[in-house]
Amino acid sequence: MRLYALLIVTAGVVAAPGEKPDVAKDVERAVHSIQTAFNNGDVDTLRVLMTDDHLTLLAYAHFSNREDQLKLLSEFKFSEYRIDDLRVRNLTETVVVVTYRATIRGTYKERQVTSPVHVGEVWVKRDGKWLQASYQETPVDTQ
Repeated sequence: MRLYALLIVTAGVVAAPGEKPDVAKDVERAVHSIQTAFNNGDVDTLRVLMTDDHLTLLAYAHFSNREDQLKLLSEFKFSEYRIDDLRVRNLTETVVVVTYRATIRGTYKERQVTSPVHVGEVWVKRDGKWLQASYQETPVDTQ
């Protein structure tokens, strides 16, 4: 499983020799890869795609590092996580902010999660790979 996770990440973030990397496309692929791993409960892939000191802020939970969140991964049950209007903004060559709107159908600890939400993520490039350093959801005001 670890080799599979590494192959997914490598395929998504490494440009061919002589090609200039397209940061936005690389990060967008990483965003979709991490969400797929999250939806599938794939702990090995999530460990590869998240920083050790990852921070998650949700209306219904808060995790101050990757391992605390992964311990409770089985408590998340999503049947849908749709991403719309994804945007990548470069802060530096190795730090980007990703924003999008997510529609989520699912539960955390058997309670419905907030949806729709605005999502803000910080991604950092370490050792040639894009890693998610933080993830935050803010409920959308539907009024």
